[in-house]
Amino acid sequence: MGTGSRRNTALAHWVGAAQVSYGALAKELRAAAAVAGHHDVHPERSRITRWINDGEQPRPPVPELLAATLTRLCRLPRPLTPADLGFHGKPRTPALSGGWQPQAVVASILTTTRSDAVTDDTTPTTVPLLSGPDLLHAVQPWLHLPDAELPDPTRPGRLGMSDVIAIQRTTDAFRTLDNAHGGGLSRRAVVGQLHHVTELATHGRTSDEVGRALFAAVADLASVAGWMTHDVGRHAEAQHYFFLGLQAAKQAGPSGAGIAGHLLNCLARQANHLGREEDALDLVQAAQYGTRKLPPGRLRALLATLEARCHAVLGRLPESRRALGVADDALAADNPDTTPTWAAWFDTAEHHVTVGVCELIAAHHDPARAPRAVEMIQSGTAHRPAERTRSRAFDHIALARAYARCGELEAADQATATALDHFGNVTSTRVADRFRELDHELATNPATKAAAETRDRIRAALTPTSGDG
Repeated sequence: MGTGSRRNTALAHWVGAAQVSYGALAKELRAAAAVAGHHDVHPERSRITRWINDGEQPRPPVPELLAATLTRLCRLPRPLTPADLGFHGKPRTPALSGGWQPQAVVASILTTTRSDAVTDDTTPTTVPLLSGPDLLHAVQPWLHLPDAELPDPTRPGRLGMSDVIAIQRTTDAFRTLDNAHGGGLSRRAVVGQLHHVTELATHGRTSDEVGRALFAAVADLASVAGWMTHDVGRHAEAQHYFFLGLQAAKQAGPSGAGIAGHLLNCLARQANHLGREEDALDLVQAAQYGTRKLPPGRLRALLATLEARCHAVLGRLPESRRALGVADDALAADNPDTTPTWAAWFDTAEHHVTVGVCELIAAHHDPARAPRAVEMIQSGTAHRPAERTRSRAFDHIALARAYARCGELEAADQATATALDHFGNVTSTRVADRFRELDHELATNPATKAAAETRDRIRAALTPTSGDG
């Protein structure tokens, strides 16, 4: 038996969900092993204890038997896998070269979505949250691996471009729901749709072009699943969905470059949210390199503004200003008639708010930049579509921070109140995180009645009520 160095929280979770003692589970496992003909498998209670408390990794066929036993005891609609129980010989990472072949990509997405369907938000993650060199290593194959030929279908069927277009429209509908209500309400439905659409990649198709387009659609849907998962605060799983989407985009060939760039943008924005600006900058620059042959437009603009934000956080203000100039030029060259739906969110409103946030960050180094931050964020909020509820909450939090930086605490309180109104209509841990940052910043300001009232509003909104469970 291999030994581990830490508690297996995933296995502990599922044993708890089964509501059985370690001794009772050992008895169930012995019975299952006997039925399967594995008469040499006879664990005792102490062995279960070591698997959980010490992180021991049992040898096959025990992980498979234990997964089947816990699936039955928990009465789950889909089977658990050894990975769901935290059993990995080595930490799983999407960086393995074999994972970039079409069949492997399909298998990875189906396994991930199937596992996700039997878990809830209390289930410990079984995938690592990558950072630093590991994160860059995981995305490098997209840049350097040659495009693979799509395999012959393994199932009967006849998929055409009309089917791909219908999938894209469904993805757009989910994206609209996410923007309006946050990721919490629709995430499960998107995961189920991703599973279904990925299965279609094994069916017959009318042409290679359709097959490539289907993988691009899978990549786009994975980006929405990842973003919703990020929005509910499950960051390791979200990152994993983004990786899977990037691998699917690779199967789309040259036509998948745009959606791949968007997925790297998602990974970078997640890294930024987690305070890993160097990682975010590396990811943005990888995306810029991989999409350098695409015509200028919104993708180039949104990547440039994210680069500018990273530079601003790192105190590189001239580089930030240069990147914002690139974004201005790229957005001016955009053709709205050819803008893909996954890039449509980066409109003039988003651009202005992002410039304002860059100015706000720069104001930490140069306080004279704060009024410009207020001006640009106000301009963005004035043009923000009403249905973009979550974005409007972010806008007003940023505006409150900019007002506070300018010393206009009553205006900051009004902006916070508006943000809280929008927050009441979305399910998003990311918005809550931004409110906590605002609260922290207000705590560093002079103690005034306006600042105290604003902080009271924030803390009241972030405090769970007795009915929240």
